[in-house]
Amino acid sequence: MNPNTTTVSRIFSGSVWGIIAKVLDALAKFVTIPMLVGFYGKADYGLIALAFSLNAYLRLMDLGFNVGAVRFFSMWTADSAWTKIENVSQSSVVFYGVIGLLNAVIFLVMSAYGTQLFNLADDQEPLYRQIMYILAFSTVLNWLSSVVIQLLSAKDELAYVNRITVISSLLNFAVAFLAIQLKWSLIPYFIAYTLTTLIPIPFYIARLRVFPISRSSLLAAHWHGSAFREILNYSLAIFLMGLFQLTANNLRPLLLGRFAEGMEVLTDYRVIQTIAMLIVAFGGVFMQVLLPSASKVYAEGNPQRMERMIFEATKYISVFLVFVVFVLILNADEILRLYMGVGYVDLSLWLSLWLLTVLLSMHNTPVASLVLSTGKTKFLVYSSAIACLVSLPITVVFAPSLQVGAAVVGYLVYMVLQIGFFYVYYIPRVLKLNGFRLFTRAFLPAAAGGVLTLFISRYAIQALPFRGGYGTVIAGSAVFGIIYLVYLLVFVVKPVDVRYLKETLMGKGRGNA
Repeated sequence: MNPNTTTVSRIFSGSVWGIIAKVLDALAKFVTIPMLVGFYGKADYGLIALAFSLNAYLRLMDLGFNVGAVRFFSMWTADSAWTKIENVSQSSVVFYGVIGLLNAVIFLVMSAYGTQLFNLADDQEPLYRQIMYILAFSTVLNWLSSVVIQLLSAKDELAYVNRITVISSLLNFAVAFLAIQLKWSLIPYFIAYTLTTLIPIPFYIARLRVFPISRSSLLAAHWHGSAFREILNYSLAIFLMGLFQLTANNLRPLLLGRFAEGMEVLTDYRVIQTIAMLIVAFGGVFMQVLLPSASKVYAEGNPQRMERMIFEATKYISVFLVFVVFVLILNADEILRLYMGVGYVDLSLWLSLWLLTVLLSMHNTPVASLVLSTGKTKFLVYSSAIACLVSLPITVVFAPSLQVGAAVVGYLVYMVLQIGFFYVYYIPRVLKLNGFRLFTRAFLPAAAGGVLTLFISRYAIQALPFRGGYGTVIAGSAVFGIIYLVYLLVFVVKPVDVRYLKETLMGKGRGNA
């Protein structure tokens, strides 16, 4: 089979299961958030949103090792360098175990300073403290599971990982439903939710049988300094980049909790974040799947194959994301009204702006995966630092007046700067690709079609015999989908592209890529 066909098929398979898992996870959150806000109240649910933000921000302690480990494990798997994989896996268990313990200590320390750090009401302080205790307990196991997921990613087992994630998503929904039906207080619900995030770990470990190394050997805690250092040196540059990225992304809700009015703003943030994160999740799936393949393509040193992969991946990822983003923007008012109630409709502007920002960011996923594969990440550190330092003060300054909008505007500024750096420096100078061609021929046609279809669909919706409710959302989405599909078939997807997709993604034909 053609190597390029195999690569694209692997990307497609992993992406499909990743998207299914992410959609179910997003739907579980989408359905449960209004239920939980209605049951626990906007202020107390803000405590859960705060906990999620704290936990996400502390992921920077990974030091970029997750990206580095997947990259090197993928290359070593291709070369059957099993001894290296075993040594680094054992070292990773030690590394992530130490990070997990440090994380636990941080949560325990923060539990004592809730009122000094955030705008907590007096009756919220005990709840906040108990939530920090629960996070301290679970964080060690969650960090250690990173080792297993990295190994499975390198062995092209992401489809399996994502199938197990589906189970966790369904359990999250079940826990929320039981909490409301059985009238659990906030802490028992949070304990049960945390346990559902740990359930996939034994299944991941069981899947390590795909390696010609015993699971006990892979997961034994043993330090191999020289083998581990090879990945760590690469990962530290990723860490510095990730430090600024995570700070820009996950410090924003914490800044809202400090400078905006009350914890209710974090519930607003969580509501629009849940919708926007559906798109971010897709980008994460694409990055997760593309990184191992990009590492192997870059190692082959075939510039034609590299350019083809980047162009095709950017084109089809853009088509997919544009469809999802603009359908959500088209129905933003109605989705928020049905989702949370009339009082949340005012968030539609910020939701739409966030979705457009995410689209701009996620279309760059194939380029970013290849950049990470090159190991030339120094300039990414500089660009991330500049974008972070420029965008965070925007959230602080505008939090009192714009409330949740301050975080969205800050995120927009961060992403515009980041994408600008990619097109000005990395694409032309590091990857030696034509950035103008990539943007105008792989991304812009899909995006322009989305904008045009959005305006036509809004006009068409006015002619519907019914207004409001689920019928409007379904009908509007169908109208958008039909018009956008026609646009794609006329202006974007040519017959040769259809044949290419059939041959490479569906296994029909011999493939000629």
